[in-house]
Amino acid sequence: MKRAGLLAIALLTTPTLHAAPGIAIYGGGYSWDTEFEGTVAAGGGNIDVQEDLGFDEADQSVFYLGLEHAVPVIPNARVRFMDLSDSASNWISRTFTFNGEAFVANTRVDSDFDLDLLDGTLYYSPLDNAVKLDVGLTVRNLDGQLRLNSIAGKTSKSIDETLPLLHVAARANLPATGVYVGAELNTISYDDNKMTDYNARVGWRSDFLLGLELGYSQLDLELDDLSGLDADLDMGGPYLALSLGF
Repeated sequence: MKRAGLLAIALLTTPTLHAAPGIAIYGGGYSWDTEFEGTVAAGGGNIDVQEDLGFDEADQSVFYLGLEHAVPVIPNARVRFMDLSDSASNWISRTFTFNGEAFVANTRVDSDFDLDLLDGTLYYSPLDNAVKLDVGLTVRNLDGQLRLNSIAGKTSKSIDETLPLLHVAARANLPATGVYVGAELNTISYDDNKMTDYNARVGWRSDFLLGLELGYSQLDLELDDLSGLDADLDMGGPYLALSLGF
């Protein structure tokens, strides 16, 4: 689960990486301080991830690497990897069923949540001066698992789905300062399934490739019997990113 993140770090810290004329390479990584809330269900009633399972706040990892160029008909590209995982342990106050397994009141349930999101984004920049606008398509693979374990039994439910999302981003640069403000949205909604992630950010990029970015990011996920799983989950919080540009 961590290999893609380690690969991104290696690429971003390679000192011999240089962009050709007319090509810009950028990348970054950050730890995302999230609060995890909502409900999940698999063949039973809704289970609250905070009140029933005991999930709360956790640090998540995000890495990205992109390429922009001056050829009008060819889109720019970005790859982003989000490693979202957490563990919890809670004495449950009620009996519930998940994936055919009953978890009895007044017993301890240990839970593990692990979700990898791998994005490939192709986008055009119809505006690219003091204000930059990106419009394109994100193809996202969700690969994850929720595991529940108690003295009475254990079970797990996996998801492996690939979805297309609309991608829109905007950034405004403050002249001669290296400071910018921006926002990004990736979203899809079909039938009773919906996935949206967005962020708002302010950042600074020096003349020596290095930059810093402070922002708030939110991921909302609604699943209706997707891979046998129902979910209404929210994950959001602030982040501080280190970025590089060539």
